[in-house]
Amino acid sequence: MTPEPTLQTTPNTTMRALVYTGPGRMELREIPQPRAADGECVIAVSVAAVCGSDLAAFLGRSRSRTPPMVLGHELVGRRLDGQRVVVNPFVCCGRCAACRSGAQNLCPNWRLLGMNDTAGCYAQFVGLSERQVYVIPEELAEERAILAEPLANIVHLFRIAAVLPAWRMGIVGGGLMGSLALQMALHTGLRAVLVEDLCAARLDSVRTMGATLAVDAGGEQGRGEARQFAGDGLDVVLDASGTEAARQEAFELCCPGGLVVLLGMAKARSEIDFGASIRKEQRVTTSFGYTPADFERSLELLKSGAIDLTPWTAEMPLEEGQKAFERMSAMPGATLKMLLRVG
Repeated sequence: MTPEPTLQTTPNTTMRALVYTGPGRMELREIPQPRAADGECVIAVSVAAVCGSDLAAFLGRSRSRTPPMVLGHELVGRRLDGQRVVVNPFVCCGRCAACRSGAQNLCPNWRLLGMNDTAGCYAQFVGLSERQVYVIPEELAEERAILAEPLANIVHLFRIAAVLPAWRMGIVGGGLMGSLALQMALHTGLRAVLVEDLCAARLDSVRTMGATLAVDAGGEQGRGEARQFAGDGLDVVLDASGTEAARQEAFELCCPGGLVVLLGMAKARSEIDFGASIRKEQRVTTSFGYTPADFERSLELLKSGAIDLTPWTAEMPLEEGQKAFERMSAMPGATLKMLLRVG
């Protein structure tokens, strides 16, 4: 057996990191390398991905990401002994009632890499607890492995919503989370899936993935096609956007007695016609984060090849992080997942 490569860090030295320095500005800097305390390990980052929350920070729309800081929470890397890994960046305390009951996503003390006072992974190395690290096989492509964290959100959503194969589903928002939800719905065997979006590139993508119908929600024709498709309403409708219009659309597409799932967080507050929703006795649930069990299930789906966004994934070097963020903000939909090559 060929020995695994060994990676080295040197105490008290620096590393390259992409630092968010202000709205619209990312800068490559030298910062101190992390050092592992008891129960922790240092991961050499191979690739890190741009999440919608990172993009929101870049655009100055995130109160929990204050410059200067290293963003990023989705990564593939290696332990210093050479083992290839992905990281669950959602850190919980493990002691509260929520954690003890298996609802770690509801931990009142949760932290996320690249948020508040926790440094992210747009750097050569990142340090974190051993329990957050999952070894992956060499044959699992980076483009799939990097989806473990975002897909875990969708695995969690489908679990708590108890989505059934006999259902018809609507997805409002065809970005990364909407696309992953579409692939999860197809894998689950749902009868039909409608996707709405405002971006032509995203609509082309979800059509290629296998959406039963994909329509432009910004025009009368598209909305009319969606209403005709929904008929008396869809069994479950996911708002993967979080705008006021998207949330209202989710309720309007949902059938009497059906389920509306709110995932998108573009806006903190929205005005909804709850009078109509109450008369239709619609059920409403929200979905936030994921548990370690959801993360593990996500990894299994990626290993099996059931979920794959490789055709809609792009890569740029960490040194071109500014250009990568500009590209993602200027051309939404052209790329669903942007990877930053670090090591």
